[in-house]
Amino acid sequence: MYANSVAELIGNTPLISLKTLSDRERGIHVYGKLECHNPGYSIKDRSALELLNRAERDHGMQPGWSVVESTSGNMGHALAMLCATRGYHFICVLDPKTPKSNVNLVHAFGGQVEMVEKPDETGSYQRKRIAVARSIASRLPDCINLDQYNNPAAIDAHYYSTGPEIFSQLAGRVDAVVSSASTGSHLSGVARYLKERNPETRVLGVEPQGSVVFGGTFRPFLQNGTGLSFQPGNIRTDSVDEVIKISDHDAFVSCRRLALDEGLLLGGSSGSVVAAARRYIGGMSGPANVVLLLADSGLKYLDTVYDDHWLRSHQLGGVIEDVLKQSPSRHRDTSQTCL
Repeated sequence: MYANSVAELIGNTPLISLKTLSDRERGIHVYGKLECHNPGYSIKDRSALELLNRAERDHGMQPGWSVVESTSGNMGHALAMLCATRGYHFICVLDPKTPKSNVNLVHAFGGQVEMVEKPDETGSYQRKRIAVARSIASRLPDCINLDQYNNPAAIDAHYYSTGPEIFSQLAGRVDAVVSSASTGSHLSGVARYLKERNPETRVLGVEPQGSVVFGGTFRPFLQNGTGLSFQPGNIRTDSVDEVIKISDHDAFVSCRRLALDEGLLLGGSSGSVVAAARRYIGGMSGPANVVLLLADSGLKYLDTVYDDHWLRSHQLGGVIEDVLKQSPSRHRDTSQTCL
């Protein structure tokens, strides 16, 4: 067996049992959907593929066209990768919160980066990024802005792939699913699919403290790739049973614990999902199967979430202390260098 293109490698990601979150005495089994196994290392590969396929169908795109999109990083990686294989010029609108590795990835696939340097009055870059992407699309000939925040094709990507995979992997027994809000697409698509088959399936939506996808007052946060300063059109709040907001501290502690306890190096949004799941599971009565959508790899965050100096420089030194308290046997002297 072999694939004819990188697009054929998207999806069919594994489900892993998370031993440190499960409680066998209560019959609670927790599983992580490892979206880092997509070729672009994130769940955004699925959305990007469906957005491009739908644009080709509806707009007759041909090699030489340009695609422009606002993103915090993972959608940029996914689109840059796919556009390179289809002969499209990709223009990626980013901001200073984007990890440098994501900027380099876009360049590696031949993409162009437009950086929005100044936030709006709320301290967020998102609205400005979106405005810049729309402006570029309106000026350039044969150029399309895919609009991952409002384009229903992004929801369909997960209704027709991620949701069915989870359902099949657990033989239809899915009692709860925990997912970050992000742009709303994967949460809404998976929730719709699972609830159509079992309305009793609980759906938990997770976002950073300071994000307003589910309401509230916006304030800046450090978690990347999750949370917004506005409510996107692709969020279906009526399919979400419970909302949990997670601090940067708790999200990053969970990231570091996942690496130590489960051998999984994942991004900040996965950390927030795990932190939310810990709270939810604590009040559950079993038996139950709980699925966590773990959106991306931690490889893009080695110089942020997994860098002690970066954490301390952002007044998050308590993350390191809390990880050591919760996993005291894993202590290591960070002053020493391994040669």
